[in-house]
Amino acid sequence: MSNSDKPDVDLQDRSIYRAWTSHTIRYNDLDPLGHVNNAVYSTFVEAGRTALLQPLFMENASLKIDTVIVRSVMDFHKELRYPGAVDIGTSVLRIGKTSVVFANGIFGRETGVCHASGEAYLVFFDLVERKSTPPPKVFRDALEAVMIG
Repeated sequence: MSNSDKPDVDLQDRSIYRAWTSHTIRYNDLDPLGHVNNAVYSTFVEAGRTALLQPLFMENASLKIDTVIVRSVMDFHKELRYPGAVDIGTSVLRIGKTSVVFANGIFGRETGVCHASGEAYLVFFDLVERKSTPPPKVFRDALEAVMIG
């Protein structure tokens, strides 16, 4: 999955995201400096992907597939503080032979400001054969519905 294979998009632009979920910032999300710890941002984007993918996995459990994350990239733009909430935007940048690249943006609920953005590279994984596998058509169709461009 090379960077040249995906559209040139501004991941801080709220309008590019096709699926949304939200998350409340918890006091225990903070680091000693009083802002949301950088590791928590990964949890936020995981919540965005999970909200999109989990219904597909549940409805198609007989297919015996899942995804594994193989790469994650996060850019931090502005600190987040407690209390508050975030809106997490998720879209698909690219679908490969056995992979999918997600784009995520984390936006302050009150301000709409993008606090972080990033990409997650996932590979479809056959739970029986224990190897990568192409996404079934039902998954590909659902992912294409939230694809940028």
